[in-house]
Amino acid sequence: MSEALRILAALLRGEASAADAMANTLRTEALGFAAFGRTDALDLFAAHPLALSATPHVLESSRALAVLDATHDGRLFGVYAELADGVLARVWVAGATAADARCEPAVPLARDDFLSQLRVPCQGDARDHPGIDAARWPAVLALGTEALAASSTNGRPIAASSSRAVVMHAFGADGRFAALYDLRILEDTSPRRSHRRLALAAARCDGAGTVLHSRLAISDALPTPAMAIF
Repeated sequence: MSEALRILAALLRGEASAADAMANTLRTEALGFAAFGRTDALDLFAAHPLALSATPHVLESSRALAVLDATHDGRLFGVYAELADGVLARVWVAGATAADARCEPAVPLARDDFLSQLRVPCQGDARDHPGIDAARWPAVLALGTEALAASSTNGRPIAASSSRAVVMHAFGADGRFAALYDLRILEDTSPRRSHRRLALAAARCDGAGTVLHSRLAISDALPTPAMAIF
């Protein structure tokens, strides 16, 4: 087990021993919560510990760490961490949403997700992710589309024309890659409602970029902020 993975595993268990290898400004998005600072991150996981198994699927570089694992009841979850000189700088968890997760109230603003006119299921630019070989970029987009298609709500299909996956981070090594996605799901209901999810994919490709094997973890629906009207 690498030092970065050991520290991440300790953080996910809420152990204070991980604090020295965590940035003071650590930003964590996990279990439906958003925490800022290493103290809040440790408190979050102390209240909602997430234990890694003895054999997680791991992909690591000098700047990022991606882990796919399963809970004791067999649910797949993913953890993506940004590293800065070996220090945890930001962490996302794609998995279950805690029952007590809440968002801060928010003021509703008009938005136009189609302003770019890019009506494609998964959006991203390979130039924003220099840690991954360009030959594997089509596979990154394909797995984002797969994550979107797998994000049905209560068995109902999503509104495919309006739902989007966005590649947040991606990196690769030795024919493998990992990618973190932000999913904006528009539900196929009347009236239409939307929510966000996180997804983490890991895959192995051949020399031509064809996916030989992949694993995909998708979070539950993240809490939607209550509207604050003034």
